[in-house]
Amino acid sequence: MTVTIALALILFVLMVLIGGGKGLGAFVSLWINFFVLACIITLISFSFNPFWVLMIGGGIILTITIISTGSNENTTSLALTVSFIVMILLLLVIVPTEYLSLSAGFSVENSEALEGLSLGINVPFATLGICAALLATLGAIAEAAVAIAAGLNELKQDQPDANLSQIIHAGQGLGREIVGTAVNTVLFGYLADFLSLSLLFTRLNYSFAEIFNTKLFTSAVLSLMYSILGVVLVLPFTLLIFHQQNRKSGK
Repeated sequence: MTVTIALALILFVLMVLIGGGKGLGAFVSLWINFFVLACIITLISFSFNPFWVLMIGGGIILTITIISTGSNENTTSLALTVSFIVMILLLLVIVPTEYLSLSAGFSVENSEALEGLSLGINVPFATLGICAALLATLGAIAEAAVAIAAGLNELKQDQPDANLSQIIHAGQGLGREIVGTAVNTVLFGYLADFLSLSLLFTRLNYSFAEIFNTKLFTSAVLSLMYSILGVVLVLPFTLLIFHQQNRKSGK
């Protein structure tokens, strides 16, 4: 039994014990998402259009993640709608940013590990950078969308006599707290990943200017910014769509 299998079994037991059916669904969706990600990588390597593969694969990942964690139909539909909108908006931001930043591809620090390997692949590194940047944001987007959508629907159920504007106002405060927590999660995850990178820069005696201009640092910071931007965009779009849905239904 390898360490990976042992940890997967421990995760499975804990998720079932603590989360019950939802925990089991989240565990299954995790492995389905791994399979979808492997399909995305395979299709891109076979020279399929990477942007279409990315949009379809990203949509499938968001759908699986949100359906496995959504508490009811209203929460799931609201979170899905918001997640798709934010994903498309992020793609519009990521594409020009990645081309302008010139941060795609391998850096000088990777040269030793790449010795003897062929870099003659059929996919431009800029395209791969765009795919990686968008895929890295999907988890944070789905998490924030489900949390805010579930909170708004809970407020609506707990306060049936409150009008729509009061629910929206209360949802703004709740959403800010959820967004703040999600941003901190993304930030600390980035700092944990950046720890080894900072040690590398320290041992190589890089100056601040050299660190700021390295591809490794630039791509890591941009990935962090994309995730934070995605989380922040979730709140206004969730409130807007929730308002539109309830105004049309007359509730």
